[in-house]
Amino acid sequence: MGKPPHGRTTKALQAFCLILWFFGLGSISGSEPKAPVTATNDHHGYALLYDLLGDEQNVSKLLIIKRDRPELKALVKQISEQAGKAHKELEKFAKHNRALNLKDMALPTGEVETRKSIAKEKAKQLLAEKGKDFEIALLLTQNEALTYGAHLAQTVARMETDPERNRFLQQLSSDLLDLRNKVVRMLHENLR
Repeated sequence: MGKPPHGRTTKALQAFCLILWFFGLGSISGSEPKAPVTATNDHHGYALLYDLLGDEQNVSKLLIIKRDRPELKALVKQISEQAGKAHKELEKFAKHNRALNLKDMALPTGEVETRKSIAKEKAKQLLAEKGKDFEIALLLTQNEALTYGAHLAQTVARMETDPERNRFLQQLSSDLLDLRNKVVRMLHENLR
């Protein structure tokens, strides 16, 4: 067997880097351990939400590497677009309120390391899977991310006293749950 053409090697390396980035390895690795999240420093919830939405807005890029059926592609695109809009809205909120630090997630070292480990495992799984197995693996990761995001947005909303941000967070939670329900329906279709 000869060496693969340079283009294939480069594409495979780019795909692996994209998947690692997609699962947040870049954003987690620079996090320093901080104090636990409390109601008095609730910007940590915003930071966690911002980080998650940053990853989710790029999920459709994964389908550049993996070709799949149009229904999956449309759903993943919808997830990416919704996350991208919400991500930008959080940036606007932070520009208007300097106390809203979107980079400080306040994660302890154990949590950072656990997230890295999970991200590596999921990246390996998605790289290895094809066809229906890939679709199921991707949908499972989206189910987890959207469920977490919806509940996180709801939790941050309960602590938010600004009416505009509260409405945004409530709507975001609802939108993410709607997307999660679409993911679950697609998973059920795959199991038939």
